[in-house]
Amino acid sequence: MSAHRVWLDSFPDRPGTRLTIGGEEGHHAARVRRVRPGDLLELIDGTGRLGQARVIGSVKSSRREWEVEGEVIGVERVLPVAPLLEVWSAVPKGERLEQMIDALTQVGAAGWSPLAVERSVVEPREGKITRLSRVVREACKQCGRAWAMSIGRGGTLRDAIQTTRRVVMADGSGEARLADDPRPAEVRLLIGPEGGWTDDERAEARAAGVAIVRFGPHAMRIETAAAIAAGIMLNA
Repeated sequence: MSAHRVWLDSFPDRPGTRLTIGGEEGHHAARVRRVRPGDLLELIDGTGRLGQARVIGSVKSSRREWEVEGEVIGVERVLPVAPLLEVWSAVPKGERLEQMIDALTQVGAAGWSPLAVERSVVEPREGKITRLSRVVREACKQCGRAWAMSIGRGGTLRDAIQTTRRVVMADGSGEARLADDPRPAEVRLLIGPEGGWTDDERAEARAAGVAIVRFGPHAMRIETAAAIAAGIMLNA
């Protein structure tokens, strides 16, 4: 059985150091995964470190909560995925937003921000945006990602294109591929609403030097386009 992955806000670097895993992570490891002494744990903190620990045992705390005691075996530092890719997108409806965040985290996007454009139909509330950090953590645990994907505040199209990063707009009218050589170190990818970009928005993007690129032969849902385009950009 593969090692159980645990998200911790911090954990020690030094091998041989003891650590205690409490809260939801401790309960899940002890009562759902039922880890036993000698089992291995993979530790993730979202800041580029991947650790490994060996389970010593499980106990109930004074608050009657399950905790897992472990010992650090080793820690490695992992470089971020290159290029650094930010995705700014219109917001899909309902659970599809969380599905998109989960997929972008697995693909390797460095960050996501909501994009408000003329044909946007959803403006996420602050509470929903805050909950996306939990989706990111769970996706990091699922795929073993060392760096957490950031969730930004976003803004308008004008906000999105005012950056020193290379900006790419996904649109069916664009070129088949990004012509940059060598490829840029930092990219901001723009995904529009399901109603598509307006002519004025395309014109504004072109005037600002934004590259307009198509990523498939058909119109896609926002969450599909975001994951597909991000994967292509990261593996071009």
